[in-house]
Amino acid sequence: MGIEKKVELYIERICKRVRNKDVHAQIALEIQDHLLLLKEEGMSRGLSEEEAIDYALTHLGDAEALGDQLNKTHKAPLDVKTILPVLAASLFGLVVMYYLQFHSTISALNEMSVFNKSLVFYIIGLLIMLTLYTFDYRKLLTYSKYVYVGTVLLLLLTVITGDKVDGVPFLNLGIAHVNVTEVAPFLLIISFAGIFHSWKWRSTRSLWFGVGMISIPIALLSTTGALATTFISILVCTAIMHASGAGLKQVITFAAVSTIWPVVHLISHAQTHTMVSPYADLPFKQADLIGSTIQTAPSLMSEVHTDFILAYTIYSFGWLAAIAVSGTIVYFIYRAFTISSSVNNAFGKLLVVGLATTFTAQFTVSILANMGLSALPGVSVPFISFGGSHIIIEMLAAGLLLSIYRRRNTVDLVVAN
Repeated sequence: MGIEKKVELYIERICKRVRNKDVHAQIALEIQDHLLLLKEEGMSRGLSEEEAIDYALTHLGDAEALGDQLNKTHKAPLDVKTILPVLAASLFGLVVMYYLQFHSTISALNEMSVFNKSLVFYIIGLLIMLTLYTFDYRKLLTYSKYVYVGTVLLLLLTVITGDKVDGVPFLNLGIAHVNVTEVAPFLLIISFAGIFHSWKWRSTRSLWFGVGMISIPIALLSTTGALATTFISILVCTAIMHASGAGLKQVITFAAVSTIWPVVHLISHAQTHTMVSPYADLPFKQADLIGSTIQTAPSLMSEVHTDFILAYTIYSFGWLAAIAVSGTIVYFIYRAFTISSSVNNAFGKLLVVGLATTFTAQFTVSILANMGLSALPGVSVPFISFGGSHIIIEMLAAGLLLSIYRRRNTVDLVVAN
């Protein structure tokens, strides 16, 4: 048997014992390095090359035993600290939708079957999240440029041909209307994490080219009227810029310039529209610490199941429930940032930074809107508010976090094909 064949079979026997296939290539490289060192040691003692290889293989030990040991070392358990807050917040969201459908005086919500539909959305989202946990997120790196081009084209089509719903254009696909602006921040994360994971921001040419790429989708979002999403996208892009090596001065300059038009739009819109929650006084004046879920929601809460779900939670479930569910979401965000510090893969690290920033900005805007402290229109509270598209997108994002955490010890060179 040839020397190379001996080594190949030895490594193959080891990898067969390691269930986590994501680390097979990494293990193979490590074993080859060890065998090379041992081979050189054997040859320095006067052994022939073939004898030195036999010496190295014997020194490393039985392949099956070594494989079992590596299998224990490289186990890929489900990250409970990430999935538990997602499940807890989702369960609370279902409880709220149940009371809105069956115990509120808002007939429209009963007709919409918000609980029944939410249950379907959560089940689909949960399946997607668990599927993405097994999916190797590193495969997305190859498609990041295509995702960028697709996102820009979708936004352009939305701006040109979109049908406006509550002032925001939706892309008409014939069979359904899609809120592209709601999906855009997550698509931009995948795009820019892949494009900028090895970007040379110190180069003047690369700096201007990178800023130009970011500015195109931001400019398109600014024209849609989706102000909250525009600001969230700007924050996401600045976070990815900074995490990928852009200087603080460059990041601040980009953020300042890119927010000029959205701020002007926000001021002009605020002068002609009441953009604070009409229910903001209810939680402060009427809510108790624990609350009573049997009391019905006031009929004026037209957006209670979406943008103003926190206001309804405080009013009907009490401050304690609102604080508990908010704490759950805050912990999820904290966990996401914690994962970013442990990821070796540059692409994975940028993905986590982008996702964590998106959830942070989204949750902050929703709290301010529900408390009547923001001129920005409200956005959905992560994992709680009614809406199929945002629930599925957020579950998808959580699935990506699980996938990244599972492969946090891999490096950029190990990319599955």
